[in-house]
Amino acid sequence: MRYLGNTKSNEFHDLTRQKSQCQISRIQSSHHDKAFTPDTVVQAIREGFEPCAYCLGTFANLSLEAGGTMPSAADLRGEDLGGGEVSLRWTHPDDIVTRGIRFDVYSSPAPLEPFRTLRLSQHATLAARLSGFSDGGDVYFTVVARLGGLQSLPTPILHLFVQPVQALVEVGASAPGTGAPTGLGFPFRIDGLGRVSAQGGDPLLRGKILQLLLTAPGERVNLPEYGTRLRDLVFDPNNDVLAATTEFTVARALRRYLGEEIHVDRVQVGSSGSELSVDIVYMRKSDLRTEQLRVGIPLPG
Repeated sequence: MRYLGNTKSNEFHDLTRQKSQCQISRIQSSHHDKAFTPDTVVQAIREGFEPCAYCLGTFANLSLEAGGTMPSAADLRGEDLGGGEVSLRWTHPDDIVTRGIRFDVYSSPAPLEPFRTLRLSQHATLAARLSGFSDGGDVYFTVVARLGGLQSLPTPILHLFVQPVQALVEVGASAPGTGAPTGLGFPFRIDGLGRVSAQGGDPLLRGKILQLLLTAPGERVNLPEYGTRLRDLVFDPNNDVLAATTEFTVARALRRYLGEEIHVDRVQVGSSGSELSVDIVYMRKSDLRTEQLRVGIPLPG
């Protein structure tokens, strides 16, 4: 065995050139030693280890001494294209078409494990467009050149910050695992992941009912009859006639605009001191379940 990894410091050493500063005995006695298969510089680097500065020097030194490898790709650059896609480009000192040189492209969310995911294998050009980064965040890339059984040292790691993809809400689509429709949450808001909040099932239906009750007729320009006068009732005299009239208009609005989704069983309007309350009992037509919703509107002091 020639090359030994230190799993604690993430460095690897050349045992034929070890120095006292390498502390090989201490690494082995503490069981932080790691062997590589095959026992090569390239394999050590592929597994995310860096050369020891005392016995191996820098990556540049390795490139000069690795007689069994081929020239590395260089000048790795990239940019975030949006939508979970990135573009990469690099150079190579040889004529890659004439020599038949190919490239492996790796990515990782961890800078010390740059070979975690093989994104492209045997790629034939000096540029690539990669997808699948919808979660966004910090991504680290490296490229390895290949020619038959030979492979180069990897390029210096490229760090890109990829913007996460904002989820689009498809109104009317099914919520995963429920079969219930989904739509924009009410009230409209952005969730903790920076996406438009969506709702499904009974929360979505309750949001639609609240929107209908709290919208004043004429407030929607393209649907002027949509809504109820519920918010205006706080300024009207509190009597049985007004309550009965309000119950009728609210029930009619619910049947007109939400009649395909609910069956209205009962609407009851009342007041209790400082609050006007509307109790709605309805049956969901999707599963025939009966639900109840109470809407409270503070009365002016």
